[in-house]
Amino acid sequence: MSLTISSKTKSKCAKYEFSIYEHSLSFVDLDKYILEIIYDSNKLNYLFQLNNPLSGKDRVKQLQRFISSSFRNREENVCDGEIYADIKSNSKLAAYYTFFAEALLARLNIDFIDNDLVTSVLRIGDNIKITGNGADVCMLSKNNLVLGEAKFYADLYSGAYKIVKDKSFISKLDDYISRINGANNITIKGINGDVTILTEDEIKKIPLTVSGFVLHNQDPISTNYTKTYNLVNSININNLPNHYRIHLYHLPIESKEEFIFKAQRTALNLIIKEME
Repeated sequence: MSLTISSKTKSKCAKYEFSIYEHSLSFVDLDKYILEIIYDSNKLNYLFQLNNPLSGKDRVKQLQRFISSSFRNREENVCDGEIYADIKSNSKLAAYYTFFAEALLARLNIDFIDNDLVTSVLRIGDNIKITGNGADVCMLSKNNLVLGEAKFYADLYSGAYKIVKDKSFISKLDDYISRINGANNITIKGINGDVTILTEDEIKKIPLTVSGFVLHNQDPISTNYTKTYNLVNSININNLPNHYRIHLYHLPIESKEEFIFKAQRTALNLIIKEME
């Protein structure tokens, strides 16, 4: 099973692109595929703890991130009805379970941008302890730097609009560009704890991608997608270098609610198995 990126729209200035992850899978198989690539112990471990195998307890803690806090440490007693009740009680929260889209975005960035990307923390300035510098969450390899923003919404337009219009997305790159100009140093702390100090010239040479991603319900009206793709023209980043790019992309599933149920049920079952 695999996904492929298909370009849908480029902005009028040709700096920004909107794409879709295309596939030939049924919705059932797509759900299965997504859960497999997220919950695979090696791949999930890679996002949190590079090259260090997890103990059983750490694996459980890792999987517990994907279930309701009220289910933790009593996983074997959680019935399907409780999961559906939890989903219903949060149904009015547009960003409910968005963190799953964030985890999926990280995984897709690795698969489609650079296999060597790892989760990192980026800080610009003299003091490594300062965290309020914007642009503070990223993925890094020797050849790429990625800043990401993900949403899990019931419809594509709402999620994409939130990303494009959300100050945290636009300011993330604007702030990054403005801060590296004239910066004394740029500190990058990798997931394994290694700290790298780069000069302004060194970091400016690294290709950078700002990746916005929406996981959402399938929309039966295709014209709604076209409306969404046109949002790339709402992006306007000042002084964007030629080797930087903005890439918005999305992946439709059949039902947000059913997917969340499957995600929690699968995580619960894996935790129970891990504790046997």
